[in-house]
Amino acid sequence: MAIGVFFFNSLGKSTPEGVDADAITLRSVTLSGDDYEVVTIEEELYELPIDSTPAHEITEGSRDFLSRNRDELWLTSDTVERLGVEGLDVIGGEAE
Repeated sequence: MAIGVFFFNSLGKSTPEGVDADAITLRSVTLSGDDYEVVTIEEELYELPIDSTPAHEITEGSRDFLSRNRDELWLTSDTVERLGVEGLDVIGGEAE
């Protein structure tokens, strides 16, 4: 008789190193004037002022993230390049 065991770690980290563990996964990030426009995977739209929203470039993972209190962004290197944003703190190694 074979017995299989399935273990689910509900406390496991699903965000890259340096990103808040409870951060919200984003579907898209665009620029609109002086704002970041971000859409969550739940289709919620937020406009965040570029000049007062800390943003960081992450080198791990393929998703962008928004902090739970909606005042900080973590953007992938691909997103940073696509948006043409410069001067962000790099988390997780060297930027490409």
